[in-house]
Amino acid sequence: MPAADQQFTVTVGDTTFSAAYARPADPTATVVVAHGAGAGMDHPFLRGFTDALNGLGLATLRFNFPYREAGRKFPDRPPAAIAAWRAAMDTARARGRCER
Repeated sequence: MPAADQQFTVTVGDTTFSAAYARPADPTATVVVAHGAGAGMDHPFLRGFTDALNGLGLATLRFNFPYREAGRKFPDRPPAAIAAWRAAMDTARARGRCER
């Protein structure tokens, strides 16, 4: 059975975006997963992928890029996308430490 998602938002600069963290008992690592240009973090493939990773003992963090949160279809420029990735990675790292 997959680990239950903890839904929350991440802030980077003046922007926030959605994320979901799932942690099975005693994970060996955390995998951060982002969507492609055509779908958000709750796409069935991403949910199934992270559920499978949770089943293998890995914690997961899925997130939406800010453009998706704003309802835009065109991806953010690289500086905004990179900032979102960094914030998601920092969040995953912090959550992993807090749970130990």
